[in-house]
Amino acid sequence: MAATQRTARQKLRTREEARQWLRDNGITVTAFAELHDLCRHAVNDALRGLGKGNFGKSHAAAVALGIKHDPNSCTKPSKPARKPAAKSARGKKA
Repeated sequence: MAATQRTARQKLRTREEARQWLRDNGITVTAFAELHDLCRHAVNDALRGLGKGNFGKSHAAAVALGIKHDPNSCTKPSKPARKPAAKSARGKKA
């Protein structure tokens, strides 16, 4: 039986630790949001604890801040099942 390789997950930060990390590194919330292609409101909401950060932009902000685990951090990337069909100029499949 082959053993599966596991990578160690990093310890999650609390909201206060994430905010302190931004301060310690001299990064503003707006600059952090632009760096990670996020809305600054989503980053602020994650730092303030508004919402759970389960879906969409709020989840992406929480993962980028280290408040939540990335769901794909300990899995190997899978091969796509198949390549999408090429479309012709009129928008129909070739």
